[in-house]
Amino acid sequence: MRIFKISLFVIIPALFLLNSCANVNSNILFKIPKGDKFEYDSLPLVPEEDFRLAPGDRFSFLFGTNNGEKIILNISGANAGVTNSGNNNNNNNGQMLQQRNAITYLVRQDGYANLPLLGEIHIAGKTIVELENDLKERLSANYIMPFVQIRVTNQRVIIFPGKGDAKVVKLSNANTSLLEVIAMAGGVRNESRSNSIKLMRKTNSRKREIYKIDLSTIEGLKNAQMIVQSNDYIYIDFKPRVASSILQEFAPWLSLLTTILLTYNILTP
Repeated sequence: MRIFKISLFVIIPALFLLNSCANVNSNILFKIPKGDKFEYDSLPLVPEEDFRLAPGDRFSFLFGTNNGEKIILNISGANAGVTNSGNNNNNNNGQMLQQRNAITYLVRQDGYANLPLLGEIHIAGKTIVELENDLKERLSANYIMPFVQIRVTNQRVIIFPGKGDAKVVKLSNANTSLLEVIAMAGGVRNESRSNSIKLMRKTNSRKREIYKIDLSTIEGLKNAQMIVQSNDYIYIDFKPRVASSILQEFAPWLSLLTTILLTYNILTP
């Protein structure tokens, strides 16, 4: 009987331990297998090409004639001294501009978007400048010196800060740096590795290039100033704490085992 109890103390914990080891740090993403001769892509501090709109993107479309003269006058209030009827017209114009600013347009999966005054326009694959020039050329057939402003409204990056919740960070500035994005996501966590940050970026070939970034030393300051692009994935590796993870996994089973053995001792004569 004594040998049987000893066996329970040794064999059952060992089985639980093996099960726990399989679950330790199972939340690690984008791990490179040991011995794999993986080569990271060269790190571009500034994007090698301008952002191109893709299906699923949303953008606002602001349009005015005479190189945007009315837009500037309404924003600056330069028409404030005209007659009451003029003021009413200006207020109406301002409301129309505000409404236009609030409306966003979706780039559909076929690459097209339906725009006012223009109808169905192919959008996907164009940079913001290319799209603005294309729309100005189309509008110039019916309007004098058209002014067009395009603003992508759903630009964002996804950051995985090692352990913890992932963050979707919206980009309000076209020149947002890597360090700014990490700061907006809550900074580098205690268990995270500042010397092992992976940034994954989709190229025109639909492939994602992968860059490795080290921010642990002062030399990494130049890499911290890297400009991020919409739809970048940023993953901060973390230090696996095997002992504490195994203990955390094993604790409930140990409590259960203790309860079983105590019950067994009580019921066994």
